[in-house]
Amino acid sequence: MALSTRYILFFSMLLCGGISVLFGKELCWDLANYHFYNPFALLHSRYTQDYWPNSNIHQYINPTIDLLSYFLIQTFTPRMSEFILGAIHGVNLWLLFLIAKYFLQDRFKNSLAFVIALLGLCGPTALPGIGSFQNDNLVSIFVLACVLLTLHRYQFLAGIILGLGFGLKLTAGIYIAGAMIAMLLLPISFHLKIKSIFMFGIGLAIGMLITSGYWMIMMWHEHHNPIFPFFNRIFHSPDFSQIDWRDERFLPKTLTESLFYPFYFSFDGRTADGPFRDFRFLILYVLLVLTAIKCLLRRASPQKDYPRIFLFTFFIFSYIIWQMVFSIARYLAPLEMLAPLMIYLLIQHMVKDTLICFTLTFMLFFALLFTLSPIPMVRAPWYDNTFFNVKLPAFVENTPNATVLIAYSAYVLNADPRPQSYLIPFFPKQWRFIGVPLLHEKIFLDAAAFNLIQAKLTNDTHEKYLLTSDRNMPELYKAARLWGLTPNGKCEEIESDRQVVTHQKVLLCPVGR
Repeated sequence: MALSTRYILFFSMLLCGGISVLFGKELCWDLANYHFYNPFALLHSRYTQDYWPNSNIHQYINPTIDLLSYFLIQTFTPRMSEFILGAIHGVNLWLLFLIAKYFLQDRFKNSLAFVIALLGLCGPTALPGIGSFQNDNLVSIFVLACVLLTLHRYQFLAGIILGLGFGLKLTAGIYIAGAMIAMLLLPISFHLKIKSIFMFGIGLAIGMLITSGYWMIMMWHEHHNPIFPFFNRIFHSPDFSQIDWRDERFLPKTLTESLFYPFYFSFDGRTADGPFRDFRFLILYVLLVLTAIKCLLRRASPQKDYPRIFLFTFFIFSYIIWQMVFSIARYLAPLEMLAPLMIYLLIQHMVKDTLICFTLTFMLFFALLFTLSPIPMVRAPWYDNTFFNVKLPAFVENTPNATVLIAYSAYVLNADPRPQSYLIPFFPKQWRFIGVPLLHEKIFLDAAAFNLIQAKLTNDTHEKYLLTSDRNMPELYKAARLWGLTPNGKCEEIESDRQVVTHQKVLLCPVGR
């Protein structure tokens, strides 16, 4: 590694670590739901102690990637944990620099490559994602590293790297498909195409098994579906509906939207839980169309520029698959980061005059930054002490055993009830938790899950409690009555920094028969 490249890596990590601390402590919905609880459950064998009906999708997701979040939160101060996580996310900036530098031949290519990389990180999801525990800026490291290695024709190693990312988070699968299609469309002999895809595929399998093999075996043993509860129409697990469950909230609704989707979400940010504005994909769309028209009018023969062909086909087909399968902005983070480089390469292809090329590039890049409005992220003031600053009622410490019914949103279809799973690690280790799914203020349980909860409560002689926000406690009381449980004392409040940012009280309420 050249000395200047090492400096870029160090500066990138230092810069993003500082940005993460500047943004504040992230306390998002997903962290409260499963990014903190899942690794705790894995490390403390909670899968036989707690019970979550299968409508609690996220409790069955591979927790390996969240071991990092859990370790940082449990080991370091809030500022230090955010700095370290942000510094790791800074590797994205370094990889973007190396990818951009690979394509640039200009005199000041190092400076231009770093500017392009910086703009790549200044995206509507990538920028607020620095120091975020949602893991999209972590998965993007594997995707960008795969792109860089493929450009240098290390297909096997690229496959391993992307396989590691796919095993950590299944949404990286769109980039596997994009990479394979790109390799298939390269203007090389059929023999070399098959060899490249084969080596890439072997690497993928190895990488995926390293990060998720143990979890796939566990899910197969428990539910007869290695990626439970997803793709259950294929695996037919009896523990979940025979559907291929996915979040379809942000998919384009009409043919016109499908054909021109960047013209929609670039303005109103409809592909995310919060509004944003960013025009990089819209600009790319227009530039790609103009480039295609130019090539058709001039009847230009295709150039055998393998790296550019791979990059553009990988980008285009990964985007198409993303739009068809997810249309969730966060999952597009690697392409969002690569978009400024794509814009520059397209302008360079269309405009041969160097001065005009740089002028147009500068104008577009300035317009992107000037109009950018990132996705709002739930960040908290730093406060003191620990990351969550959880304060449980005094009686909890003197109650060694108890059972708690805790509300959650069935199939993640409601923002409420807000998740409270992150509180579980702070209770005495013998306390057990049973999830109660609520949907539109009604209990959402099939007969098997309902009867299983009934059996667990019937055979349980310990004290029992309900746990949810004050807003959702009336619905949880109604659900508890179905199992013969009624209020049995005064509710106590649980305090934490998460409650400060959500403006909701969290209550622990005793119930009895």
